[in-house]
Amino acid sequence: MRISTSAFCALLSLVSVGLAGSVQAGGASPLASCLAGGREACAIYDTGSRNGRPNLIAIDDLSDLAKHVAGMKPADILILGEAHDNPHHHTLRAGLLSAPAIVMEQLRADQESGVAAFNEFNAEPGRAATLEDLKSKVGWEKGGWDKYPYDPLLAALVATRAPIYAGDPPRDVIRKAAKEGSTALPEADRTRLALDVPLGPELDAASADEIEASHCGMLPKTAIPGMAFAQRYRDAHLADATLQAATRHGQAILLTGNNHARTDRGVPWYLRARAPGKTVVSVVFVEVEDGKWDPEAYVPRGPDGKAAADYLVFTPTIARDDPCKAFGK
Repeated sequence: MRISTSAFCALLSLVSVGLAGSVQAGGASPLASCLAGGREACAIYDTGSRNGRPNLIAIDDLSDLAKHVAGMKPADILILGEAHDNPHHHTLRAGLLSAPAIVMEQLRADQESGVAAFNEFNAEPGRAATLEDLKSKVGWEKGGWDKYPYDPLLAALVATRAPIYAGDPPRDVIRKAAKEGSTALPEADRTRLALDVPLGPELDAASADEIEASHCGMLPKTAIPGMAFAQRYRDAHLADATLQAATRHGQAILLTGNNHARTDRGVPWYLRARAPGKTVVSVVFVEVEDGKWDPEAYVPRGPDGKAAADYLVFTPTIARDDPCKAFGK
C-alpha cells in the first residue's frame, strides 16, 4: 500500500494539475519575501518540464501546497535536493517524508549493517527510537555529515518509522573510481548500473566544467575525467539504491544534493535508463539572491537548454565563507 500525507500528495500532484493561485506578471515577486527573515521558504516554481507551463506560487512552507493543489498523481520516486549546509532545506524536507521508504545520500553502503540494525530497532512495537539511537547505530559522526544541520531532518526520519536505506557507495570505492576511472569497477557492475551507456559529449563536457568550477579552477586537468566518472558512479549508485527501495516498497524518497537531483545527468538519468516506466519527480531547493527575482534565472539547464529539474523551492540563503579561499592557501 502506498502511503501519503497532504504535503507529499500535494507536491506530487503538481505533476498532473500544475500550481493554482500563481503570482501574476507585474505583481511583487514572492522571491523577495525570502530575504525578509523568519521564513523557511517563499515560493515554489513549476519549471514546465512536464507540462510546458512554467508557474510560480508564493508559499510559507511546503505544507501550504495542500491549500492550492487539488487531485493527486503520486510519483514512484520523489527526489528532494538540498544545499547540504542550509538548515531551511532540511527543515522543509522534514515535512515531506511520507513515503514507505527513504534513501539517503548521507549514508554509505558500508554503513548498511548499522542502518539495518536501526530499522529493526525502530520497527519494534512500542519502541520510541530517538535521534541519538539513529546516529549511534549508523555511525553518523564518522560519515562527515555531522558538520551540517541535519538534526531536524533526521529526527523526522526517526518519527516516520519508515525503513531507511544507504544510498552512497563506500568511500574507498569512490576514491578508487576518481583515481582509475571506469576500470575501477567490474564490467558487470558498470553494465548493471548503466555506466556503460555514455552520457554524450555535451553532458560529459558540462560535468567536467562543473567539477573544475567547484574546485575553483585549481584541479589538475588530468584529474577531471576520473572525478567525473566518480560523480557518475555516485549518481548511478544512488539511483540503484532508490530503485531497489521503490521496487520493494512501491514508493521511495531520495534525499540528496541538488547536483545529484539534476534530471539531465544526475540520478534521474540512471533511473530513466534502467526503469523507464517509473515516474520520477525532481525537486531542487535553491537560495534566493538579493535582486534576482525572476525564477527562470535559477532553473538549472542542460546543454540542450531544457530545464534540469521539475520544481524549484525557493528559500533564504545563508552566510558562507568563500570556498575558493582554501584552494588559494
